[in-house]
Amino acid sequence: MKEELIGQLRDLLQAEDIMLVRDQVKNIRSNWKAESVKERQLQWEQFKSENAEGAETDFVYTPHELEGSLQELLKEYEDKIQVAGKALAQERARNFEIKSDLCDRMERLSKNEENIGKAFSLQKEIKDYWDNTGDVPGDKYPALIDRWHKANQDFFYHINIYKELQANDLKVNQKLKEELMELAKGLSTIESINELEVEVRKLQRDWMQIGPSPKETFQKMGDDFFGILRVEQERIQAHYDALSASSNENLSKKTLLIQRMKEILELDLSQSNSWNKWTEEVLKLQEEWKTIGWVKKKENEEIWQEFRGLCDLFFTKRSTYFESRKEVYEKNKKAKETIINDAKALQDSSDWKLATEGIKKLQDKWKQVGGADPKEEQKLWQRFRSACDVFFQRKKEHFGELTGIQEENLRLKEALLTEIENTPLSGNKNEDLAMLRLFNERWQALGHVPREHYAKMQARHKAAFDDKYGKLNADRKEADMTRYKSRIETIKSTGDKGLSREKMILRDKIDKLKGDIKSYENNMGIFTGKGAEGMRKEIEKKIVAAKREISEILEKISLIQN
Repeated sequence: MKEELIGQLRDLLQAEDIMLVRDQVKNIRSNWKAESVKERQLQWEQFKSENAEGAETDFVYTPHELEGSLQELLKEYEDKIQVAGKALAQERARNFEIKSDLCDRMERLSKNEENIGKAFSLQKEIKDYWDNTGDVPGDKYPALIDRWHKANQDFFYHINIYKELQANDLKVNQKLKEELMELAKGLSTIESINELEVEVRKLQRDWMQIGPSPKETFQKMGDDFFGILRVEQERIQAHYDALSASSNENLSKKTLLIQRMKEILELDLSQSNSWNKWTEEVLKLQEEWKTIGWVKKKENEEIWQEFRGLCDLFFTKRSTYFESRKEVYEKNKKAKETIINDAKALQDSSDWKLATEGIKKLQDKWKQVGGADPKEEQKLWQRFRSACDVFFQRKKEHFGELTGIQEENLRLKEALLTEIENTPLSGNKNEDLAMLRLFNERWQALGHVPREHYAKMQARHKAAFDDKYGKLNADRKEADMTRYKSRIETIKSTGDKGLSREKMILRDKIDKLKGDIKSYENNMGIFTGKGAEGMRKEIEKKIVAAKREISEILEKISLIQN
């Protein structure tokens, strides 16, 4: 990542106008800092693991090997900025001299020129020269612009022909200014600060463009008009002062979230359920971050890069952990394949009692073995269940009479219910849910029981599973998937066409959701400027919800395929 940032900075330094790349350089500095935060955190954790009794004051951070290169490039950038700044300052100083001379010419013109036609021609020439001359130093601009406007006003007032020809225009200008005065009085009804700020600037600009009005009312009208605007400008300033105060409070809230992330990164996460628990916590912190209000742009950028860097580090560690779980999954897979082979060896046996006991022991052993890779777990179970089904089907046919079979099913279901009721939960939610699914599949694999026992057995079955799921506090998604499995069983009864139709409907839903996500992402770029943050947050929530729904639909498709 830092090698890429160095490359980007080198490319930016080749720009012809170094002033145009300042924002990109600022972004590179922020991203560099975010990466450094991750590096420092990792070094701190390594130091803690090697120095259990070490204090934080003993820890020494080792900067990245490219830190020196970054500083050299930034020095080159600052030098170029300084050179460009000096050139810009010199250009503005020259512009100030030119515009000062233009003010002199306007002042002389209004006092000395008697030829009206020539006077207006010279005035236009001077004004065009003024308009085509660039900016001047900011500290000299107010006095210069006041002098320029006064010189122009004096020009019109001191030219006799203006009084004769423009008398009507003066009245028209007065009426236009009176209309602007009425609009200014209506500003107090505008509640939106953004809208108010736009309207104030527009009224100022329109007033300056109107031109002179009768001299006897000129000063008073200007004082009244700008007095009204001054009140609204104070209201605008009060709004931004309040925002600044809330910015400090929001900055403190975000700093606390960063501290919480650091604490999470120092936890001992050595179990899958621990990772799942703290992943939910990190996601909550990210959502909480989005709900915290406005922070000043510079501070917000820096603190966001730090928070983002810590979150990225957490998810990198999580990926590393689950990668290591693959070895455990492979070990469990081999153990289950051995059980499958043992079940196949018994499926053709005619020693019903001995083989039944053997199959039951294998079922118990299967339950004790941990889970394999979720992508393979269901296939392994189907193979094992198939071998068991072959045996129990043969046994069913051997016993022959329906009554005898139902009595046997009753005995097996009672035994299975007793096993379910007496099997404690392990505390690992994922493993317990998998165990309950296997129990349910074993239950469904057993046939009918005598009619007089049916209601009692169903009630006992429901109570046992309600108890287990209640203790697990299964979430919405798990309950939804459980209901969907029942739906699949119903669809299966209609044949393969029913399953194909269901998959087609689900894939159509995914295509629509992907289209929605693309539309949301395109719309993100539309909302810019003040007030757009709330709109972008709403769109981000919709994108997250759509992606979550796609993930759930893919799981349903996987259930159908398996």
